Amino acid sequence: MSDLGQDQDQKDQGQGQSLRVQILVYRCMGIDLWSPTWVNDRPLLTFVTMGPLFMFMVPMFLAAHEYITQVSLLSDTLGSTFASMLTLVKFLLFCYHRKEFVGLIYRIRGILDKEISVWPDARGIVETENQSDQMLSLTYTRCFGLAGIFAAIKPFVGIVISLIRGDEIHLELPHNGVYPYDLQVVVWYVPTYLWNVMASYSAVTMALCVDTLLFFFTYNVCAIFKIAKHRMIHLRAGGGREELEGLVQVLLLHQKGLQIAENIADKYRPLIFLQFFLSALQICFIGFQVADLFPNPQSLYFIAFVGSLLIALFIYSKCGENIKSASLDFGDGLYESNWTDFSPPTKRALLIAAMRAQRPCQMKGYFFEASMATFSAIVRSAMSYIMMLRSFNA
Repeated sequence: MSDLGQDQDQKDQGQGQSLRVQILVYRCMGIDLWSPTWVNDRPLLTFVTMGPLFMFMVPMFLAAHEYITQVSLLSDTLGSTFASMLTLVKFLLFCYHRKEFVGLIYRIRGILDKEISVWPDARGIVETENQSDQMLSLTYTRCFGLAGIFAAIKPFVGIVISLIRGDEIHLELPHNGVYPYDLQVVVWYVPTYLWNVMASYSAVTMALCVDTLLFFFTYNVCAIFKIAKHRMIHLRAGGGREELEGLVQVLLLHQKGLQIAENIADKYRPLIFLQFFLSALQICFIGFQVADLFPNPQSLYFIAFVGSLLIALFIYSKCGENIKSASLDFGDGLYESNWTDFSPPTKRALLIAAMRAQRPCQMKGYFFEASMATFSAIVRSAMSYIMMLRSFNA
């Protein structure tokens, strides 16, 4: 498998610009996404990137304990703490399942390359799905990057406001934390500020690695389902063995898509659960900060933070919705085919396929499904909790 990773041009043949954003963010972590092992990685870069976030968990936990009775400070601290915890879990889960994830990448690309060579019309479907994947991944990267930039400049916004008002300058950090030294001393503040910025960079980069890889899996599995549907619609009703073999090839392709989708859903199940659960809590805490600080310029950071959380939650929901819709659409392809002209053995096989197509693929977080309905319910509930937190603070 590692031999296949030596020629980048061969990997992209017939599949447009797929995985470009994903490869970039993994390189920022010092990881070669084409390799199932650590042989081609840069472990020093990985350690330098992950280290600040791991160490940053200590002052954040201490801050959460100290601010337990102060709703405003506690909500700010817990928002950053939950985001960091979720990011670490995401990346560690990728490290644990790395071999399986890389194997799925090669398997998906192998299936699609084969379909393009057999049925040239599949190229258009694959390119469309990969363009959607890259556009979504790039937009997602920009949103998270913007949230990281706002976190870095938030302390300077406070300093500028203090200077304009003529107040005493109070040095603040991008994220709340408790430290065993005085942060108002510049010699201690500067390295601590850089530590905060590096921790933000670590959190953003590690989150992008795992999430953008999910986008690739989702859109390419949808491509497999769509190719199976279009091949079914264009299956010729010639009768005899050739007709039945053509149907068998389409059903095998659909079965491969189902197996890959179920494998992805199984690997991402704990992440989906944590993403939805912790994001709901984060939206409550950070949303409270937005409502409490608005229209203060410092609220821009929290607005960007909440926006990135909502986008992440929306995209996870959309990915689950896309796979569910694409798997159900194959059943429509069965009805849109020339099934009335098929021979009796082919029609009997179609009955079994139609029964299976009525059960969609679902991405679940143990107790709930990643769907737009779940997203809507979480946002409504979060808004109610924000109002409750505001009443407690009052």
